[in-house]
Amino acid sequence: YTLAKAGYSVLVLEKGPWLREQHFTKDELACCRRQIYSPELHDEQHVIEESNDSGGWEATATEQTGWDFWNGNCVGGSSNFMSGYFHRLKPVDFKLKSTFGAIDGANVVDWPIDYADLEPYYDRVERLVGVSGKAEAHANAEPRSSSEFPYPPTVEHPISRRIDAAAESLGYHALRVPRAILSKPTMNRRSCEYSGFCGSFGCSSGAKGSSRAALLDHAVATGRCEIRPHAKVFRISTDSKGRISSVDYFSQDNAVQRVDARVYVVACQAIETSRLLLASVGPRFPDGLANNHAQVGRNLLFSAGGAGSGDMDFADHDEAGVADLRRVGPFVNRALDDWYTLSDPELGRVKGGIIEFLWDHPNAVVRAENANWRDGELVWGKPLKRRLETWFRTDRTLNFEVFNDWLPNDDCFVTLDRQVRDRWDSPVAKVRVGAHPHDQRI
Repeated sequence: YTLAKAGYSVLVLEKGPWLREQHFTKDELACCRRQIYSPELHDEQHVIEESNDSGGWEATATEQTGWDFWNGNCVGGSSNFMSGYFHRLKPVDFKLKSTFGAIDGANVVDWPIDYADLEPYYDRVERLVGVSGKAEAHANAEPRSSSEFPYPPTVEHPISRRIDAAAESLGYHALRVPRAILSKPTMNRRSCEYSGFCGSFGCSSGAKGSSRAALLDHAVATGRCEIRPHAKVFRISTDSKGRISSVDYFSQDNAVQRVDARVYVVACQAIETSRLLLASVGPRFPDGLANNHAQVGRNLLFSAGGAGSGDMDFADHDEAGVADLRRVGPFVNRALDDWYTLSDPELGRVKGGIIEFLWDHPNAVVRAENANWRDGELVWGKPLKRRLETWFRTDRTLNFEVFNDWLPNDDCFVTLDRQVRDRWDSPVAKVRVGAHPHDQRI
């Protein structure tokens, strides 16, 4: 987006297809039963290493487990399917080591910049992407250069007022969540149409601020950006001086193609970026591009946390209350950051996290799959019908999700698996998923 706006000629190579708004139908089967937005695992997979009972590590290919580590292979990637929670980091996040001290086994360092250095870019991104919300003063609010978000909040569900009242009665502050979802049409994008199928689904109105809708579409509109889908980059070639000489990729017909440029940007998310760099060996990079210090793929981060839920039984509410609970479409848009930092008798003063509230996902197929087993026995026929009827018609489930840091550590990293290869005969990424016990205690 920035290079195209500045007058450069830009080429984007995307391994997946180029899907537009008209392709993002609200198809519950496509989003949970079929590989519509990610590759078939027998074509492209990962190898996941997890700890076993003997204290070692056990590697299993995802084709065997069905554990899909792809989360969106298309132009714009997984941002097409996000829920659009656009929280900023807070000043304390930039100085974790100096604020909370070193943690044994965690590779934590302070950032070389402060929140104040990054704040103008947060402000710019909120305008470019189209973030809707309301800035409110509270104890944990981070400083803002703009007094308000660029767009007013999206429509909120009646349950949000109940969360506000409950939080206030307990001495907490219910935070209105900023969303990368347009509450009114602008920038050649429609506003949210409140279908109820947002997270995990593509947006058919363009309201969701995916990198495709918010940035790439506008880059293409300049006439200086070309997006080339179905282009699987397998190597970044370098010369004897260590400079990039070309990017090599397979086109849709599996022919090897080569392009060169003045500026190269590798943006395949953490796992696949590491995989590509490690596979790009050259005269000056025998262990992979930029990996002469063995740091590529190291200190991989996920997020730690937990979840819970509560059932709102319709029988406990009057007619108006039931009508409110049945409303589908408006967002909950509530979070709690009262424990962003916390003091604990055993842990001391530590970095905490944030709690998000959201309705149970409305995807009927997922709920049906969860209903067909009870106490280890298959439920089918009339008992399954009655159970589905109960699940859909008698209550509604409000979930909460807890997000806290995933500390960088030596047991969470990306390497190449030389035995398992994708359909282009390239080694796939092997991901060791090791969590630090401190995060589990938090």
